[in-house]
Amino acid sequence: MKRYPLIKIFALYSMFAFVLIGIVLSLAIYQHIKNDKLGNLEEVAKVTINTVIKNNLEKSDFTDNISNDKASQIKSNIIETMDLYDIQSIILINQEKTEIMSDNSDFTREQLNNKDLEKILKSEVPFVVSDAYRLNNVEEENTGKLVINVYEPILYDGKIEGVAVLQILEKNISEHANMIVQVIALTVFGGFIILFLLLVGILYKTSQTLLNQNKELINQKSEIELSLKKLDDAYLNTVFALSNAVDARDPDTAGHSERVSKISMLLSRELNMTAENLKILEYAGLFHDIGKIGIPDHILNKNGKLTDEEYEVIKKHPDIGINILSNVGFLAEALPIIRHHHERFSGNGYPCGIKGEEIPLGSRIIAIADTYDAMTTDRPYRKRFSHDAAVAEIQKNSGTQFDNMLVDVFMKIESTIKNIN
Repeated sequence: MKRYPLIKIFALYSMFAFVLIGIVLSLAIYQHIKNDKLGNLEEVAKVTINTVIKNNLEKSDFTDNISNDKASQIKSNIIETMDLYDIQSIILINQEKTEIMSDNSDFTREQLNNKDLEKILKSEVPFVVSDAYRLNNVEEENTGKLVINVYEPILYDGKIEGVAVLQILEKNISEHANMIVQVIALTVFGGFIILFLLLVGILYKTSQTLLNQNKELINQKSEIELSLKKLDDAYLNTVFALSNAVDARDPDTAGHSERVSKISMLLSRELNMTAENLKILEYAGLFHDIGKIGIPDHILNKNGKLTDEEYEVIKKHPDIGINILSNVGFLAEALPIIRHHHERFSGNGYPCGIKGEEIPLGSRIIAIADTYDAMTTDRPYRKRFSHDAAVAEIQKNSGTQFDNMLVDVFMKIESTIKNIN
């Protein structure tokens, strides 16, 4: 999955947030301004009715047709108001929804909405603004203009006698609102851009600082890992030296640990063990007898049979080895294998007397490799066994001293093991 730098993600999310906020804010402001403008139209309609229409009409005019003189007088007086408030046309309707006067022949009864008229005439609402619509079948200069109708009741003695409908260009509302929204939107957007650039600058500097710190940490980590590797290598070399020193204490056992490790690896590969487990077993084979460095020479190299007390001392060498290797981190998983390589499959071994599959697999493997190499090597108390005799002895102890499954594997590769030196 492709990963983007933090600053790009921040930029994308910020721009999305700015645009979204700008749109929501602009719509809210536009609607607020439009509502204010419509509120002003209501006041305009009331002023027009009270100062022009009602001053020139009587209640009875809404039941009879208005005389031409009165109509002319109203139209004459209304022109100034219409110019002042951008009113396009005015039409008067009585209770029977009949047109009694219009200042413009293009503005006819057919352009009115009956539902809006009903709302006013029945006093359901005090004021109605229609949806915008386009003028059709009118003078060429007005064709296609977008207009709205403002419906305002005409009251005499508290009773609705008719409705004045003012036709107003829609742009008088929208242009005013759009202009203010544009100014506000530009101001807000400009402010957002400045804030965004400041935040990007801060974020960029912070990112650079973090990148530099991360590089320093990586360098420090590499130096620490190198130091730890050198330390482990040094400790490993020391342990190798100790292991070789153990083997060197008796010329007859020289190279024993290395051969045990090689035989163990041959058995492990037949079992298809992972590379990681192979490496663990290799170390365990090399260091399985490291604890013998703590066993006195007179016991370790004794020509005759060991006494019970001496055998008890010998049995301590696995735990002595664990104590020596316990501080080597990469050998942690090899320690249980080393500790239990003298356990017997039947449960008669040491140091814990565990049996069967309770014994770690690596320990069971080393037990066979250790025994084979010990039998095929000269010792102070006996001569070496032949390869065939050693193999026969291992077969004989299958299921008691050794894991019978591993003995079967051993038998498959015994000819290869014979050539290890």
